[in-house]
Amino acid sequence: MTEPAARQLLPWLRLTYGKLALTLTLLPVFCGAQPEIQMQRLIAPRLLEFSQDGSRLWYKVGTQWWEVSTAPNSKPKHAHHTPPPQDAAARSSEKNSPDGKRVAYLGAERPAGPSLLMLATGEPGAAAKPVSRMPVSAFQWAADSSSLWVIGIDGADEPVGRLHLDGRFEVVSKGPALRWQGGLAAAKDMLAWLETDERHFGTIWIRDRSGAVRVLAEPNPEAAEWNPGTQEVVRWHNAHGEELVGVLAKPSTGDHFPLVVDPYSGWRNRYLNIPVLGNYMFVQEGFAVFFPDHRAVHGFPENAFGEAYIGASKDRDPLDVLTDDVMSGVNELIRRGVADADRLFLHSTSTGASAIGQLLTQTRAFRAAVAHGGVYDWLGHYQMRHPLGDETIPGFLGGRTPADSLDLYRRISPIYQADRIKTPLLLVIGDKDETRYDENLRFYEALQKSGSPARLVVYKGEGHGISNAEAGVKHVRQSIDFFRSAPPPAK
Repeated sequence: MTEPAARQLLPWLRLTYGKLALTLTLLPVFCGAQPEIQMQRLIAPRLLEFSQDGSRLWYKVGTQWWEVSTAPNSKPKHAHHTPPPQDAAARSSEKNSPDGKRVAYLGAERPAGPSLLMLATGEPGAAAKPVSRMPVSAFQWAADSSSLWVIGIDGADEPVGRLHLDGRFEVVSKGPALRWQGGLAAAKDMLAWLETDERHFGTIWIRDRSGAVRVLAEPNPEAAEWNPGTQEVVRWHNAHGEELVGVLAKPSTGDHFPLVVDPYSGWRNRYLNIPVLGNYMFVQEGFAVFFPDHRAVHGFPENAFGEAYIGASKDRDPLDVLTDDVMSGVNELIRRGVADADRLFLHSTSTGASAIGQLLTQTRAFRAAVAHGGVYDWLGHYQMRHPLGDETIPGFLGGRTPADSLDLYRRISPIYQADRIKTPLLLVIGDKDETRYDENLRFYEALQKSGSPARLVVYKGEGHGISNAEAGVKHVRQSIDFFRSAPPPAK
């Protein structure tokens, strides 16, 4: 490969502000079609659509439409399909029951609250009421007009089932998985949805009129081969006795693994192929990967999990909740012999990177951390977004603003506590990440001034994500090298 070609593939700019030097660093390139690149290129179906009688299903993968009979053992085939046009009413979440007596829609009772299935009877003066307190991401009326098919939210699972008008819920899906991304299609009680878990990516499942639940189409059969280990939903209790859940992926054999903790939260039991998050490339290299479903307020946990999971945590200090939820899960994995207490690492992006910054001000248990595209100055973020009418931060802080809760804003902002961070931190940001780039540079400068062991890597031309699979692989390899070079944490 020529140097110009290498530079096109590797537009990564490493900045070291401590010495006011700019250094262009070419990182290793991984060409070809190896699994770690291929699995990032997986495409899930979308736009599920039944024929009126439920005998056929259309779906789109990329730009190609497919058609499959809903009869058992049917094979998908290419199709020339034009979906029917939708007016504004069809695009809204409101749906009339088949008998025309009720209207259901998705709504929240308050800002940042969970998405609930609301029911209106149409009677004069009667207010719409939630059918259940379970969060719902998609629904369709059942043919009997006295129940609805829904995709719900239950910790690491998004169950599909029948929700009766009295609140009873009958699950029809099998095992914990991510299911909301493809929506929910129905026709005369034929039901179809997408499912992504540790062995499948965008599998189409159906429930037929007999009640049988089966796979209809498997667009990415190779996905199972690219997960090198095992994956499970784990449960534990924190210091307050509250049960929490998370997802654990690890090599198939062995114990006391180095543990990568990704505090993104709300990630479900899904296929882990996103490089800026915990993923199977770490498992391939001998790491276990843990996604604890913590309840840090900046992740809008009530919306992600529902009121029951949040419980009394909403009345406690946000950093205490985050630290207790995450570390109690980590300590449980150490107790079980899954994780090595001397080889704990943090790795995440965006919301998860924001949590990493907060965790590092509260604990020195981790050997090293990689944080990509996080928010580290919630006070500054508020001051930037508030004039634009963005009230997101007060929304997750119970309406509190810097005018009445300045200390709280500073407490949840690692930039004001940089001197507390003693864990080696690789701070990563894209120079086109418009809302976070300058803030990450300021956070790095604060870390440098406080003597914290931090490095800054700026990805030239990248925004809030990573734009291609090859760059994603380099990001993970860089993280693994950083983890392996870090000294053990001080006792």
